[in-house]
Amino acid sequence: MDLARYLDGRRRLVERALARAFPATRATLRQAIRYSLLAGGKRVRPILTLAAGEVVGAAPRTTMPFACALELIHTYSLVHDDLPAMDDDDLRRGRPTSHTVYGEGTAILVGDALLTEAFGVMARARGVAPKRALAAIDEVARAAGEIGMVGGQALDLAAEGTSATLATVRGIHARKTGALIRAAVRVGGIVGGAAPATLRRLTRYGEQLGLAFQIADDILDALEDGDADGRTDRELGKATYPGTLGMDGARRHAHRARDKATAALARFGRRAEPLAALAAYVVERADVAAERAARA
Repeated sequence: MDLARYLDGRRRLVERALARAFPATRATLRQAIRYSLLAGGKRVRPILTLAAGEVVGAAPRTTMPFACALELIHTYSLVHDDLPAMDDDDLRRGRPTSHTVYGEGTAILVGDALLTEAFGVMARARGVAPKRALAAIDEVARAAGEIGMVGGQALDLAAEGTSATLATVRGIHARKTGALIRAAVRVGGIVGGAAPATLRRLTRYGEQLGLAFQIADDILDALEDGDADGRTDRELGKATYPGTLGMDGARRHAHRARDKATAALARFGRRAEPLAALAAYVVERADVAAERAARA
């Protein structure tokens, strides 16, 4: 399939929905919200929700509120991660971070507003059975909170500057990055009414994709490839897969995760082509960068 065309089309749908959720006003807080929320990016998490919904026959208009909620939460996490108390980054997606433009106080409020509104967006979703909507909201709350992304961030901060074991790295990133990716896939299935066996396969895909995604991100950061912003993981003393396994070991782990993710989709046929292609792309991007660096 033409993955680039699919991703571009779904990204445009998400961008329009996000802009509608936060129309422009003259209020400083709203301007700051739009500055971070509409700053571009691949929109991987909402696209995963839309694509997983399509596997079980749900139209994008049905899953879109939940897809947007995941992007609101992801953006809030980036705004807060960039703060001086966390990673202290000056750049995000090629331009100054929220706190450098609007101040630390406003940046904190931007994150607070995005997180809060994410649950409002889901609660107001139309055309979704209440039981499914409630299950999806619970899924997102668990993935974003103490046992998910926030807890993973806490572990990440505690591990800075230490000699992390593989178990530590896995524990951090299964929560910090993987939980929201897993939830993005599961929410698409839940809202679309996936049968238990189907949801289990989507869950397996989401878990392995989250692992592959984080390893690939660590590899790209280690190589300082592409449009990296701010300080690298090495400079911050972060626990990473290349730092623990070496570059070759990290790549092998990424390949295994990709293969397991793809295998989980085997029974879905063509409906799952976007999900399979995305797993391949995530790892391929890191492979290309690593091979280019080896030749340099």
